[in-house]
Amino acid sequence: MIDMFDRFDVEFIFAGAGKAFHRCLVLLPQASATVAIPKEHHRFVIGKKGEKLQDLKLKTATKMQIPRPDDPSNQIKISGTKEGIEKARHEILLISAEQDKRAVEQLDVEKVYHPFIAGPYNKLVRELMQDTGTRINIPPPSVNKTEIVFTGEKEQLAQAVARVKKIYEEKKKKTTTIAVEVKKSQHKYVIGPKGNSLQEILEKTGVSVEIPPTDRSSEMLILRGEPEKLGQALAEVYAKANSFTVSSVSAPSWLHRFIIGKKGQNLAKITQQMPKVHVAQEQIEAMVKELVENSFSISVPICKQFHKNIVGKGGANIKKIRKESNTKIDLPAKNSSSETIVITGKRANCEAARHRILAIQKELANSTEVEVSIPSKLHSSLIGAKGRFVCSIVKECGGVHIHFPTKGSGSDTVSIRGPAQGVEKAKKQLLHL
Repeated sequence: MIDMFDRFDVEFIFAGAGKAFHRCLVLLPQASATVAIPKEHHRFVIGKKGEKLQDLKLKTATKMQIPRPDDPSNQIKISGTKEGIEKARHEILLISAEQDKRAVEQLDVEKVYHPFIAGPYNKLVRELMQDTGTRINIPPPSVNKTEIVFTGEKEQLAQAVARVKKIYEEKKKKTTTIAVEVKKSQHKYVIGPKGNSLQEILEKTGVSVEIPPTDRSSEMLILRGEPEKLGQALAEVYAKANSFTVSSVSAPSWLHRFIIGKKGQNLAKITQQMPKVHVAQEQIEAMVKELVENSFSISVPICKQFHKNIVGKGGANIKKIRKESNTKIDLPAKNSSSETIVITGKRANCEAARHRILAIQKELANSTEVEVSIPSKLHSSLIGAKGRFVCSIVKECGGVHIHFPTKGSGSDTVSIRGPAQGVEKAKKQLLHL
């Protein structure tokens, strides 16, 4: 039923050639109506993020009020012109009629039979969806659910459900199982990257292989399929399980990064050029032997007080020296009384790292630090715009470090650190300024 409300004004603006704009008010009758559709169809009228509803409002020039999800009412209220209401009502009923054709059904299928319904690489379920126009959702292996969900038009959905039931019943009758023991460490080879090996076995033999979860200690694999195919599948399982060999090479921990190489270049080269494990093992063993024979170690005594400077903020200095010299550098623990820093690597590289560390100690040993009292109100002037004054002093005095207290701290103390001669010169210049 459509009810008449008060009229409302719609304003139009016209402009003629060379004429001023004119305004015209047109009075259109406003009405309202309701349309009842099943509550579960309301969300299809609204659409994703309300886009469908907004589109309907624009197309029909109407306003619509849809009951909230917690409101039991199935009535949608439409207001606007009589013509707009009729259009909107028609569109809403079309949407509802379309949904009436669709249905959702769940079929409980034992989890172990899901692979047969999906088919190898999901080929079977994709064909079934294409043939029937029905969406079929099979829970992934990691999800412990048995329900397969079908969504589509009722008649086609019924066909899809019937076909899945048929596959399920046939497999229950025809298949049998055998259990085989495979080392837990080899299960990943039977599974393969992204489960590809399992899919390959299913495609070749029609046999499904069930792997125990990684958090269980069980080493038993279950093969499920037609009896005449189980032997072939078992051979495939053992072939996959034994397709990889694990071998180890003993090498001191400090050599590991040399074996790996910069950005893994050494290992990448070995794995690409030598896919056979025993050949790669021989190559790595030869590399370890060469590194051990060419390794060199020197101890550098450095005053304990300078260790923190050699390490640097967040370990920046020591990381840089290690990287650039390609050496392993070990410093004694902070609570240790030892002053010895040990450098390990090739002789030439160790000497280069030693030279760098001794240079830092020499520079620090020749440096001094003084404190100057300067009224805090003058600090900003001494620093200068964008640090202009203080930077010129630092440059002129050989790169000394001048530290002013935090603004607002009230402290008058300015510290200067660096080579003794430069520190004295910077002090005089600050006091003069």
